[in-house]
Amino acid sequence: MVAVPWQMAVAVGVQSAQGVVNATIRDLTGALNAATHGLVLGDPESGLGESGIEVEFARALTEKARLANFTTQPSNFLRQQIETLTIAWQLKGNGNVLSGAPADTEFALDPGIDALLQGLSLASANWGGGVGKIYTPAPLVYLTVALWIGNRTADGFALKWVFQDCIAAGEMEFTPAGLGVATADLAVGSVVPSFGGIEVASPTFDYQEQASQSAPVVQGVAHAWGATRGFRSMTVGFENDIDDLEDSNAPTGLTPRITGRRITASGEMYADSVDLDFEATELVRATAPTSPLSFTVGTAGVPAGRALAYRPRLTTPELRSLGPQRAGDVLSWETELMAVSGIANGEFELIFL
Repeated sequence: MVAVPWQMAVAVGVQSAQGVVNATIRDLTGALNAATHGLVLGDPESGLGESGIEVEFARALTEKARLANFTTQPSNFLRQQIETLTIAWQLKGNGNVLSGAPADTEFALDPGIDALLQGLSLASANWGGGVGKIYTPAPLVYLTVALWIGNRTADGFALKWVFQDCIAAGEMEFTPAGLGVATADLAVGSVVPSFGGIEVASPTFDYQEQASQSAPVVQGVAHAWGATRGFRSMTVGFENDIDDLEDSNAPTGLTPRITGRRITASGEMYADSVDLDFEATELVRATAPTSPLSFTVGTAGVPAGRALAYRPRLTTPELRSLGPQRAGDVLSWETELMAVSGIANGEFELIFL
């Protein structure tokens, strides 16, 4: 046996509609790069083999009748089923050098990362509050994902899968003194016919600014909710409820559909001495909340600088649960918040600035 060198890579693109594979992603080959071909460089502390990618395949089946002494017969094969498909990546802007008079378009993310954010039901627009790009909640889009595994030394061939009608849920975790990392958990609609683990000539992968530019560190972020005070942990969750519904015309007889959406924030924040009862008051508030929660990771882009900074913002979060904690010798609060708004799609913003 000759061992096969390790390789795992993904490219992601948005579909025009459910059931319509992104043919560009499906047919990728040759020399690929992040700025053009939807490549996503994974977070090395996540996924398999420091790739930021996790996948598990399964055989969907029904059993045949048992033979004597309960012997199991070969099963009826239904389809190849993807039990797990997760992509984690480090949060940052596109890393491009900004012009003398930066424009909104200069902050556009690489297409693969933009597609994953769209999969989390966040859509991009020019930021009206300054120069940059802003992502806010938007209707569901379906994704196509290409996956390559292995790279045979003898001929440079890899295994390739293509998945269509993928729907994402996930989270963004912010670790003080570390990095912000986003994770998309993808529910796969189906494996594209003829792309279910086939041998192909392995492309070459150039991750460009995703590889060459460091993500900004979660430090000096000016986190504010009611007052400016730090957090020990913070996770923003995108909880898209996904159900597999029976559909006779679907490639697998099942169609994943989103049935609900929630954006949450959870974490441990330091208490503020100026407004000691802020959290206790928010918990029993009988009117709509008015205090935004926001922080900025990195330094906003300037002429000749790099576009790397980003700002998560819950416009008016509602406190759902609260627990006191001891952080060394001071008081902190373990909080669970729900992003709410009286305006459709107005509960959350992610700004690249």
